[in-house]
Amino acid sequence: CMLSYYYRRIRPFLAAYFLTGLLTTAVLALESWVQVDWSVWAVLKTLTSGVFFLALEFAFFIVPFLAYLLLAEADPGLVRISGGRGDQTAGALSFLQSYPLLSSLKTPVIMPVFTRVPSAPNLRVGALDRDVMQIREGSLKRPDLQFLAMLKDARKRLKEQGIKTHKKIWLHGFGPSGDFCARFVFLHPKNVQAAVCGGTDGVVPLPLAELDGRAWNYPLGAADAREISGRKFDAKNWKRTPQFYYAVGRDNSLSWATAAFIGRPEGEAALDVLGLSLPARWNRTAALLKQSGAAVQTHFYSQRAFTPAWTDAAVFFKANGGKAFSPTMPTEM
Repeated sequence: CMLSYYYRRIRPFLAAYFLTGLLTTAVLALESWVQVDWSVWAVLKTLTSGVFFLALEFAFFIVPFLAYLLLAEADPGLVRISGGRGDQTAGALSFLQSYPLLSSLKTPVIMPVFTRVPSAPNLRVGALDRDVMQIREGSLKRPDLQFLAMLKDARKRLKEQGIKTHKKIWLHGFGPSGDFCARFVFLHPKNVQAAVCGGTDGVVPLPLAELDGRAWNYPLGAADAREISGRKFDAKNWKRTPQFYYAVGRDNSLSWATAAFIGRPEGEAALDVLGLSLPARWNRTAALLKQSGAAVQTHFYSQRAFTPAWTDAAVFFKANGGKAFSPTMPTEM
């Protein structure tokens, strides 16, 4: 982050400036005391000097610059995750070089690259699918917890460079990455400041244990949250976390992401209850999210264009860097 870079450069000068101010204040105070000069000018001069330099120190020396870590998980179609580590790294760097939010938010970005398993092509590790979350051993065990470990390591590395970050992160993704974002904030809301998730085919986790007489299990809902994550669904913090879900216009046929659900109990439930077409699923999901009373906004972009969505994502993050939920006004082409 450029602001943090320049701040580290001038920090020694700010420290010297502050110490000079303290010395000046002390001299002025001693001068007034020795001469017993209690005139209005002398008192104001002493107080103004002290307050000014103390305020400067608080703003630039004691309080460090804090940045939000932004998750930018790439779509598997954009990063060569089927290759070796070199291919993964090169693909990730290539994606980040053109990542629109990098320049607009000017904050550190972390992008985990989860490798697909050649022997199980339908195992979407980077989407936190149900079958992935049920893996109990090996390198694919709990990728959500692996990501938390990545965050811890990233913060340590940034701190070594003088960059301090907030405890919570921003999440952004589209397609399988959108699934990851929606499901990660559902599993770990305490770790998320705000999330923008798109391209989930109108299916996102809902704070429900049952819907239309069906058990609403992960990744559809919270019915079996303890079985999946080892703890009860944290509805309180999930509702407090600012979230922006969006979809882009496309035809009404089943997409490849929804097709991955077919043949699975949760997939059949999603299609039966929410609808076969994207607009039907989207409208039902958006209504249920609104009914939940959570800090959530939704938008359907009528045209299949991503520029407005990128712009709106940056605006949403900037508006939701504090404690209060601040809905934003999505744009259209």
